Amino acid sequence: MPPGLGNLASSNAASWLWSTRPDCAASFRGCSTRRSFCGIRALSRYHAEHPYIFNVGGQEYRVNYLPAESDTGMFGGNSNWRGPIWMPVNVLLIRALMQYYLYYGDNFRIECPTGSGNMMNLFEVAREIANRLTRIFLRDPAGRRPVFGATEKFQADQHWRNYLLFYEYFHGDNGAGIGASQTGWTGLVAPLIEIFGHLDAQTYLQAGRAAAFVRE
Repeated sequence: MPPGLGNLASSNAASWLWSTRPDCAASFRGCSTRRSFCGIRALSRYHAEHPYIFNVGGQEYRVNYLPAESDTGMFGGNSNWRGPIWMPVNVLLIRALMQYYLYYGDNFRIECPTGSGNMMNLFEVAREIANRLTRIFLRDPAGRRPVFGATEKFQADQHWRNYLLFYEYFHGDNGAGIGASQTGWTGLVAPLIEIFGHLDAQTYLQAGRAAAFVRE
């Protein structure tokens, strides 16, 4: 039985929400074709094998996970919200997790990545998402940046390889940049690097709780 709205602040309610949302849980799995290493997808890859299907007027319609471009001409031929990773949505999730951490503190922990047995508080989960977003722009052990995908000019050319592009959104499986190549909201990755480069969980928790008792 789901918790009532009045009980959503309880750790039991938060645990229930986490355990009953396959899209949430699947988003925190590690690095493989099935698991995104570069942020939270707009739609979980769970729906690649388990599409949402509905029937209207004898016609079947379905919503499948699509990591990049659409497989139909519907909606202009792109999949925007059916798989790709969007920076502003991820930042909103990070902000919410950090806000909830100020309430729950270290007493509430969840398994992250799912199936790993590794338990994290909500600040650590927020940092994990931020690290995955940052990883889109960093070189991997082979010297390639996920953001540039299969574009060899940007990956290898000495005149281009160090000039990052802030794409509109990113491929849900490999992090390659998609859409417009210079989009302001993707610059949010910069404050994420700064925040989690300087702030630790305990400092944030103490400062947040102290601020709650400030009187004008």
